[in-house]
Amino acid sequence: MRKRIIFPSNNQGKSRLEGYNFNGYPIHKFRNINDPGPTIPLWPYSCGLDEWRKECFRERTFSDTFAVEYVQSGVFIFQQNHITMKVNPGEIFLVHLDQDNSMRCETDFAMKRTIIMRGGLLRSALTASGLTRISRIVPETHEKIDRIFDRIYELCGESSQESRREMSVLCYSLLVELAGQSVIGQRPAELQRALEYIHGHLDAPLPLDELIRHSGVSGATLHRQFRKYMKTSPIDYYLDQKLERAKVLLENHLYSVKEVAEILHYASPQYFASQFRKKYGVPPKSFKIRSGRAVPHNGQKIANAG
Repeated sequence: MRKRIIFPSNNQGKSRLEGYNFNGYPIHKFRNINDPGPTIPLWPYSCGLDEWRKECFRERTFSDTFAVEYVQSGVFIFQQNHITMKVNPGEIFLVHLDQDNSMRCETDFAMKRTIIMRGGLLRSALTASGLTRISRIVPETHEKIDRIFDRIYELCGESSQESRREMSVLCYSLLVELAGQSVIGQRPAELQRALEYIHGHLDAPLPLDELIRHSGVSGATLHRQFRKYMKTSPIDYYLDQKLERAKVLLENHLYSVKEVAEILHYASPQYFASQFRKKYGVPPKSFKIRSGRAVPHNGQKIANAG
């Protein structure tokens, strides 16, 4: 069932957030941080993972929120400054302060990681980095971004002053990294088509000839583009992203290890476990148990989350 909702404003009545939920979606699995005080100039108000369905929608008028929205699966349609953008897995859109914006899920299901930032330094940091002029970022590399997201989420479970200071530094580091990534040249259209195809078919074996056909270039050209822009081969990228999808599914606590192996069409749960351990250093069962301590099973919801 689709239900229209209107959230209370946090900006003296100027800001308005409304939209539609569908059968309990979007589900926000966030950790929230209370205001740490003036000694911490930049901090993550919320951090976590949320799941969307196609019927969900959010619209902000004169936004009182700055958020880094990092798409993990599915496709989002994001509108800001009267520009509509299609945001694919691995890409990032920025919800800006004082802007009118909206977001919806184009695919049947989608997931994104979110960090909502606040603090006295936020506006000046965004202006100095040039991010106020940027809404969509297509990162060339994800390793540092993933690492910062992971660490901020871990620290959100702590309450010491040391953890608050580290989170502040990490928030600033994330803004600097995003600003640096935003100036990287756009990938070739053929490569982008191949990446979209891969992310849309992680739950099935990858026929290389079909990937080449979909990209519109020769196999040799596609391999060169992957090496130049992604620093890997098409097959290795596909296998790596498949494990990233498995990691997100395990963090969700909706599926068992065996079910994740089946969903992503691994030859067997044992083979999946061996590949997962090779990449992340722990077997998937241990990872699922460990991440279970960090993520509320009931999906904690917050009023002003995307």
